[in-house]
Amino acid sequence: MTEIKTQNDRAHYMPQLDGLRAFAVGAVLIHHFFQPARIAGVDLALLGVWLFFVLSGFLITGILLRSRDQVDYGGSPSGFVLRQFYIRRFLRIFPLYYSVLFMAATIDLGDVRDTIFWHLAYMSNYLFATHQYWGPVTAHFWSLSVEEQFYILWPALILFSPRQFLLKLVISAIAIGPIFRLAAHFLDFNWIARLTVLPASLDALGLGALLAYCSHHAAEKPILIKRLKQCIYWLGVPGLIVLLGLQKLENYNLVGDVTVNSWFIEPVLWALMFVWVINRASLGFTGVGAKILEFKPLAYTGKISYGIYVYHPFVYALLPILFYRTGVDFFLLPRLLQFGLLVGTTVGMAALSWYFLESPINSLKNHFTYAEQNARSGIQRLKAV
Repeated sequence: MTEIKTQNDRAHYMPQLDGLRAFAVGAVLIHHFFQPARIAGVDLALLGVWLFFVLSGFLITGILLRSRDQVDYGGSPSGFVLRQFYIRRFLRIFPLYYSVLFMAATIDLGDVRDTIFWHLAYMSNYLFATHQYWGPVTAHFWSLSVEEQFYILWPALILFSPRQFLLKLVISAIAIGPIFRLAAHFLDFNWIARLTVLPASLDALGLGALLAYCSHHAAEKPILIKRLKQCIYWLGVPGLIVLLGLQKLENYNLVGDVTVNSWFIEPVLWALMFVWVINRASLGFTGVGAKILEFKPLAYTGKISYGIYVYHPFVYALLPILFYRTGVDFFLLPRLLQFGLLVGTTVGMAALSWYFLESPINSLKNHFTYAEQNARSGIQRLKAV
């Protein structure tokens, strides 16, 4: 989930986004390890995932738009750019994911062996949606499957669609999310299907993409980012305030089932708020905001957040077993101690994974920059002259 700075994208590295990743994965850990109910009507794990989705849409679309410029104006073949994109995604995502998956299958953890082909194909979300259950240690794979399915479809759409249709394409993706969730409600889809399949998350991914599009064209079309901010101020903020207020009244049985009836719109309201935060962080918060997001332990946590996210359910399954073998019932320990041990173990594993596995493999992306073809074609043109 975190990009290493390379020669090609160093100018586009935004350090405060690592701080946001830390908050996103922290929300997931609090929800899964401390297991609170919805806090003030908010599901922390879903908030963390939606923030990751908006971040992914923003970063991936930004890369693709810059690559599209290279194709249209720099002479790079679109096939070359698409190949580089997929190789770089492969190096960042697959090694850790498949290593953990095969280790879990080897020790026969949970139901991994029985469902491994779904996870190998990044179809975990459709497994859970069709079978209406969460895997004991693989439930979190639904969001990774959504992102991978997005990565399969989105690059070709951005790179090969006519340039004049790109904004309409992004807006259409955003509209699909709430429309799908509303249709799923009336069609009586099970609640896991309403949450986990790709169309249900396209508004969060698409709003990140919209921010990338507006930022990419900020110089020649400043009105775009202005209109996006107006949507946040006049739709996102009031809508979220009203929704949270109604959910609070629901807790006191003063209104009906707001949480269920508003599900089709809640994700897009939160995603709009995350667009504002990500935009500010990409430009660089100042003052207290900068000190928080650039706080080194927080930034490092964000850098290794992909490993933290992948490992954390496996830690939750294995750590109590290890304690039991020493004669200690893990679940009789104080809740805060349980939480600290789970978080510490997960972060420690992710740090080791980053140092020994992810970072060395990720550094191979330096051999697959988007600029290589431009450099070679430039040399060839000079030789021809």
